[in-house]
Amino acid sequence: MSMAKAKSKHQIPAAAAKVAAPARSVPNPAKPATVPDLMSQCVLFCQGQRWREASQLMRRLQDRARADGNPELAVSLGSAGTKIDFSLRRQMAAAAVRKTQELLAKEFLLDVVES
Repeated sequence: MSMAKAKSKHQIPAAAAKVAAPARSVPNPAKPATVPDLMSQCVLFCQGQRWREASQLMRRLQDRARADGNPELAVSLGSAGTKIDFSLRRQMAAAAVRKTQELLAKEFLLDVVES
């Protein structure tokens, strides 16, 4: 009887460990997430710092609001579009500065070698 108890004690923790371990769900990267509407898609572009796509989509949304006869929404989207355009310009300026720094670093190395 003590052998059976010892055997069952060893089996219980292993079974409990299997039950206690949380099941992890692995996302399927091949399956794209569906976006329900254009505004949510614009938000996703902004969160991903994809300002050019967000700006283009915001203009489409603003044009659609004007066509639907909703001037309040068009003005609101225009204000948001201004902020998105500012972020796009800031991103473009930062990229230009970064490339200029890389170019100057290369030029400086070339000048040192020539001396």
